[in-house]
Parts: sequence; C-alpha cells; structure tokens
Amino acid sequence: MRTVLVAGALLAAPLAAQSPASVTYTLSVDSASSGVDVIMRVRASAREFRLAMVAHTEYDDEYWRYVTGLRGESNGTALTISRADSSEWRVSGPGGDATFRYHVAFPSAARGQQEAWKAHLTPTGGLIGGPHSFLYVEGAERVPLTVDVRVPAPWRIVTGLDSVAAHQYRASGIEQLVDSPMLVGAVRRFPFDIAGVPHTINYLGHPGGAQFDTAALVSRVQQIAHETERMFGSMPYRRYEFLFEDGSYGGLEHVNSVTIGSNSTNLAANIDGLLLQIAHEYFHTWNEVHLRPESWIGVRHTAPQPTGELWWSEGVTIHYAELILRRAGLHTDDSTRLARAEAVIASYLSNPGQSLVSPDAVSRAFNKPATVTGDYAPSMFTQGEALAIVLDLMIRDGSGGTRTLDDVMRSLTSRFSIERGFAGSDVEHAVSDACSCNAKPFFDEYVRSAHPLDFARWLATIGVTMTATRTRALNRDGTPAPDGRLYPITGADSAILLKVWSPQTLWGRAGLHTGDRVESLNGQRITDQATFRRVIGTLRIGDTVRLVVWRGTERIEKAIVVEGYDRVTVRLERAPGAAPARRAAFATWAAGR
Repeated sequence: MRTVLVAGALLAAPLAAQSPASVTYTLSVDSASSGVDVIMRVRASAREFRLAMVAHTEYDDEYWRYVTGLRGESNGTALTISRADSSEWRVSGPGGDATFRYHVAFPSAARGQQEAWKAHLTPTGGLIGGPHSFLYVEGAERVPLTVDVRVPAPWRIVTGLDSVAAHQYRASGIEQLVDSPMLVGAVRRFPFDIAGVPHTINYLGHPGGAQFDTAALVSRVQQIAHETERMFGSMPYRRYEFLFEDGSYGGLEHVNSVTIGSNSTNLAANIDGLLLQIAHEYFHTWNEVHLRPESWIGVRHTAPQPTGELWWSEGVTIHYAELILRRAGLHTDDSTRLARAEAVIASYLSNPGQSLVSPDAVSRAFNKPATVTGDYAPSMFTQGEALAIVLDLMIRDGSGGTRTLDDVMRSLTSRFSIERGFAGSDVEHAVSDACSCNAKPFFDEYVRSAHPLDFARWLATIGVTMTATRTRALNRDGTPAPDGRLYPITGADSAILLKVWSPQTLWGRAGLHTGDRVESLNGQRITDQATFRRVIGTLRIGDTVRLVVWRGTERIEKAIVVEGYDRVTVRLERAPGAAPARRAAFATWAAGR
C-alpha cells in the first residue's frame, strides 16, 4: 500500500515565470553514516525561490527531519536559506546558476523491522532516492532532471529511471524522480518478458540469508504479471522492475517498479507465502498509480486533501490480488472462491463499524487521528473487498452475465490517468454502464452513506444462500479467545492512546474511549505501542486488567475482568433447485472468470 508519475507525463502546475533551465543531482552513498550526500545544481535560478521535499500521497515518512547541512552558493556568493515550513526552505540570492549541498542521514532499523519502501542503507546495500533523498524547486516540477548516482564500486544500481550513461539517469520531472527508488548493492537480476515488455526481478540478499528456489519465485511472478496483463490487455509502462530486499517487510507500488520486503528463510520454507502481497502491489500499478483519486494528482510538499475513494483503490485491489492468483492457478491453499467470500463477509459482519461508518467517510479518515471514527474501527480494505464482491455480482446479474467488475476496472483505467484523477461518481457511472442499470441508489446507500451490505440479495443471483451465525471466538488450539480488541495508537506528543474497536467490546462496555491516554497497564508504565501489545497479548480469560488512563485532565482507573467474545461465522451454500441460468452464473463466478 503509495505512488507518483510516468515518464514524460506532465502533472504539475504550469512552470513559474523564472523556472530554472535545468536541475541536476549527484547522489552519493555515505556508508559511514548510512545516508546520502546530495549536490543539487540549479541552472538559471530566480533571485528568490523555494526548495521543498515531496510528501508522498499516502505515506509521508517526513525525511525532511533527517536533512542536515543545507547550504548553497551562486556565482561565489552564499545563498540565504531559511526554513519556511517543516518540508520547505526559502532561498534568496543573486540569481543565476546555483549549487546546493545537503546530507540525509537515513534512520536505521533492526533486521526484519525495516520498512521496504523507506530509504535506508546497510553495509551491503539498501534503498536510496525516492521522496526520501531529493529536494526540488517549487514551480519547476516539470523541469527535466538528471541524477548521477555514486555507490561503492561492487554495488549495482537498479531503478525504473532510464539510464543515459553509466550510473546516470534522467527523469521528466520531480514526480518521476521521486517515484523511482533505487535498489543498490549486490543485486541479483532475473529478467523475463510479458507481451514483449521487459520485466526484471531484482533481489538484494542479506548476509546469512537462506537459499531458496529463485526459479520458482521468477516463474510465479511471471504468471502474476501475465494474468494481470491479460485482464487489462496492455501495460502502462515500457519496462518494469521488481525490487525485492531480504530482511525487510511491506511494499510500495511505483510507476514502473515495486519495492517489496521479503524474508529468505520464509521463502525457503514456503515460496508462495509472499505471492498475495506481490500481486497486490503489482495490481496497484494500474489501480492507484495510473488510476488515482483526483486529489492525488500532482506533486506537493504537504499531504493531499482527503479522498473518499480509497475503498476502491485499496479494498478492490485486495479483491483483485486474490483473484489474479486464483486465475493464474497460484492461490496458496485449496479454498474455493466461495470460501474466500465466506471469510470476507464474516470479517465485514464481525465488525459493526463496517456498516456504521460509510466507506467514503472511512476513506477520508485515512491518515487522520483515530478519533475521527470514534469508538469504531472500520476498515476501508474490508469494506472495499466486500463492495467488490457485491458490485461484481450486481454487474453480472444486470448484464446477463456478459460483463463483470473487470469491465469497470478496464473502463476506468482507459478513461483516467496520472494526469486526470477520478472521483467516486466516476466509479458509480462506470458501474452503471457495466450493469446496464442505475447504480446511484446503491452508491448513495452503501458507499456515501452507512448501511449494512445486503449480501444475501446478490448472492442469490448466482444461486447461493447465506447463513450468518454468532459463535464464540476461539484460539488456534480451540480454546475460547480473550477479548483483545483494544489497540494502542501514538498521539501527536508520542503519548500512547487507546483505540477502542467498538462500544460492544469488553473495553467499550467498561467505559473506555478512543483517545484515552494510557498511563499504565497492570502497573507497568506504557511508553510505546510494543509494550502495550505485549501485555494485552498475554491476557487470558478471567484475568483482571488494571488500566490507568487520562481523559483530558481526569485520571481514570479501571479494573476489568477479561472475558471472551463472539464473532460472526458465515456459511455460503449452493441453493438446491436453483434455476439453470443461476447455476451457469455460479460456475463462471466460481472459476474466477
């Protein structure tokens, strides 16, 4: 789950009247400090302008915190530089050619705890560039750029940028530059083609990493890429780089590359364990990079305005990641599509917040304080995946089985691009076209408003009945599970706050609320999320939890006896005696087509 531009695209506002003629960078790895030194040369700069650091549309890692030693000169005269904002600097001087120098000291993380999408370095390599390394001239977002990359001699550089010389790359503007991170180190490369388009799996190992079947990984990724291309009919890039790194986790999609964390020990034990994440991040190339919400268009140094469409960008992508694996014959267990739908619907129904806070509102709450949704914890991911199931069935039924949700996805990706973003009404209109129906009432009720989805109605169109029952939640060993549905979040002042999952939980009934500031848990002072999770994770039914929190200036002490809880179990079955048309519709749906 994150993105920006394609080569040659022009996304930013028109150039300022005194935009520089060109901007070039020299990016040098400083292995001693696990960071980079940057020289930025601005040709024909204005007398006054601003430098800034790009804020990612979804995950702004705020690497401006690690920028040090920023200085500049023009024609032998030192430039005056002052902070305008956290990620923005004012520059004034004589004008003309200017040179800036600064250092970015990447923060370090323990092995296995490094986020794969964040710039970082180890003695054997890492990830550099992206939005974590480059400043840019505001108003000059479209100015073509070149970057020279200097790394230790044995290291290789892999990036989605086009190479113009050894270790020198070009970008059409700052958006393409920051959306093309660079994997550096002893990278192993495994190329393959899909529909004549070159793709490469790049793998940066870790000292002491386990050996695994690389041929099997390449084969599976190739199948994912092939199945995705077959669905869309084309690829929105001229080449593609998969950037894998051992010893990290998570992933982030880019315009023609993806960063994915991996664990070689896990790959050696189960090569298929990473496939769902690979399919998810890769599908984002279409649905979130090239098809993006309208408020995400362009580059900025501050967070974009909230968008109500993330249920589509994220949740529907989860739906397709599983479906792409199924179509490619790579789904990682023997479950049927019916069983997958059971799990998604059960997850939706088990969380009351899913139907009490609209998908539009939950999407807009992304990256906002947890108090925005109060004492509920709905998920745009689950909401989006559940909506994908229902919308697909609605389209199949309305079109007489001639169209599916695939047609909506293809329509949107053909009509919109990284130059023109989509709105929620555009999804609605595409669904209306696909189902030959008026989808507005559905979107009014289930997307823009909060109502429980009527799964049974749409499952009936393929001859499937649904039974939902509440049963006691169990641990893996079959014993009753304690109610641990209380989570820590970090407040603006680094304090640990509570996130209540719903008022119906043990914790909600005890009078706790989202935003309560935690002082101690069972006598242990809480200063970080890990400690809170560890204590909650050891609780057993019958234990008494002593919790001290602050609500404003009020100190509150609670003694809570841990109980079990219920969750929803869903059973989907083929209806006996279903009409032939519904049986045929089920067969097509169940096959993932």
